[in-house]
Amino acid sequence: MKKNRLVKALIITLVVIVFIALAGSFALGGVIADQILHQNKSKDTHDNSLKQNEVWGYDTQAFEDSHEGTEVSAIAEDGNTVPATYYDNGSDKCVILVHGAGGDRVNTYPLAEEYIKRGYDVIAIDQRGSGKNGDDRVTFGINESKDVKAMVKFAREELGKETVFVHGQSMGAQTTAIYASNVEPGAVDAANAVICDSPVPGMELILKEVFGDGDVDSFTAKYLTGTSKFYMGLINCIDYDDGDTIKVVANDNIPTLVIVSEKDEVCLPHQVEEIYANIACKDKAIMHVDSAHIEGIIDDPEGYMNGVEDFLSSVGY
Repeated sequence: MKKNRLVKALIITLVVIVFIALAGSFALGGVIADQILHQNKSKDTHDNSLKQNEVWGYDTQAFEDSHEGTEVSAIAEDGNTVPATYYDNGSDKCVILVHGAGGDRVNTYPLAEEYIKRGYDVIAIDQRGSGKNGDDRVTFGINESKDVKAMVKFAREELGKETVFVHGQSMGAQTTAIYASNVEPGAVDAANAVICDSPVPGMELILKEVFGDGDVDSFTAKYLTGTSKFYMGLINCIDYDDGDTIKVVANDNIPTLVIVSEKDEVCLPHQVEEIYANIACKDKAIMHVDSAHIEGIIDDPEGYMNGVEDFLSSVGY
């Protein structure tokens, strides 16, 4: 009798421990998921862009003094308003620029200036969780791609642009790649071509690298990423797999240029090359620049833009 009571007590204790462990993991996943989604909550993304441009030696004020932009916006399919600045250069070709993590549209000004010099119209947008975008959640391109889709449609229907390109940098390039993988070529919301400069290789992968301090196979990396993935999928209805750039580009049928920064320590060259290899579209190209993360446009703007325009020319634009 005593033995049966002891066994019963042990089973109850084990069940309680397992329940506490699972509940604790779920709660921890919620905390991590919230931090991921609201990673820019305490950041001034506009100021971050100004500081980054200054580090690069780029004169933001000189650009703004020389180029008068117009504030425009588009409405995404989920109702989000996409804020942007439009630089009307009188061209029938328009480029939509998508910035990376932690900044806002101002961080794309070095790129905008080079496109404007070459006669293109430019639209620089604020991604979700950044600048003046009303959605404060960062989803590594999953929801942000809807904003790009809306802005491409806006450029065509409201601005009358027949030819529209999208050029993203870092997480903005991830957004661009996911966008290109979720539109049908020839549709009004499908760009004629996209350029992905140093794209983030995947939401889950980058989180594992952060949590594991570079070791994606560590217990810490797998546990913290796993708990947040489960919570975010169940509660926030966001699936990390939808942000797996390497895999989703198997559906990218838009002409795509991938730019690899050879000195990149953020989005490693071999990861970016893997993205390129998996792109479905036959009209794809890869360009290597001898620069750190997304700094090709800073180090050699002429060579960088020549490569971009050579690609656009090769696909008929």
